[in-house]
Amino acid sequence: MKPLMIQPEADEAGTGRLFRKLMLQVAVVAAVTHVAFSALFYIHEVDFLAAVNVVSVLLYGVVYWLMVVDQYRTFAWALAVGEIVGHAMLAVFLIGWDSGFHLYIMLIPPVMMVSPIRSSQVKMIAVTTMMMTYVLMDYSLRGGSAVFSMPAPVLTSLHYFNLVAVLVLMVFLTGLYYRLVLAHQKKLKELATTDSLTGLQNRRSIQFLAEREIENHRRTNARLSVLMCDLDKFKSINDDYGHQVGDEVIKSFAALVTRLIRQGDLAARWGGEEFLLILPSTSADEALYVAERIRNELQLTQVVSSMPDLAVTTTMGISELLETDSFDALVARADKAMYQGKEGGRNQVNIA
Repeated sequence: MKPLMIQPEADEAGTGRLFRKLMLQVAVVAAVTHVAFSALFYIHEVDFLAAVNVVSVLLYGVVYWLMVVDQYRTFAWALAVGEIVGHAMLAVFLIGWDSGFHLYIMLIPPVMMVSPIRSSQVKMIAVTTMMMTYVLMDYSLRGGSAVFSMPAPVLTSLHYFNLVAVLVLMVFLTGLYYRLVLAHQKKLKELATTDSLTGLQNRRSIQFLAEREIENHRRTNARLSVLMCDLDKFKSINDDYGHQVGDEVIKSFAALVTRLIRQGDLAARWGGEEFLLILPSTSADEALYVAERIRNELQLTQVVSSMPDLAVTTTMGISELLETDSFDALVARADKAMYQGKEGGRNQVNIA
């Protein structure tokens, strides 16, 4: 089996979904906020900034639409960044540093880390540029006099509104990043414990789970059986029809097994065309019923939709847990019983 690893495409897809979700929500919040700012500036006769906020609302409408149709993400991101920086610089220049509009620039660097920019170097350059822009704004505009003089209470209200808005957005971003980390952790766990072709447990995972089940059953004196399955003449299928068809056969068999076993049973791709089932609270005779049901169902199933004449069978071996059994000994007996079935003509179930 190929070694498990996180594919860059999958990682980028997850980050892309996060960025799209982020930008949709940012566009809505920003548009509503700028509507409020436009009304505020109009009331206080700062008509130029009122008009600028109307333009900002339209720009965020474009950003939202681009994200809805899921096209031109980079352009939408650049448009949003340009609006935030340009609006902040203009507002600070016209009504003063104390208005707090410069604070929105602090939100850009963390969002850049989940932007569509693929190159880490380009991201770092963009983040560094944004940080330098903020520092330069602080240096050049903090002590400057405002072009428009606004009442002190209004300016104070603006400052605290912008401060609270930025803090809320930071909390939102932190939560979003946390969910991304959890999603990646879940993906890592799936990749480490499941077979990529079938979605069943892989060999390492089933061994860990089976050993835990064995210990639980020993404490309760319950019965437990394992079932080793092998698809008959699978090499011939690969040789005659190709590995793609072989993969379809394996996936179909895995789906069939998943459908027929109980919720508490465990199924794994043991390797190649071999599968291992762990059947808790099950005797060998009860496991025989499960095995025969799988074997009979497989004979009635068209495993490859485009090949109705392709018949696939399986041979299985069953072993029941003994008092002194280790996991390896339990599986070895089932494996031996399965190979006895192979020697006896295939397409049958043997109990060890």
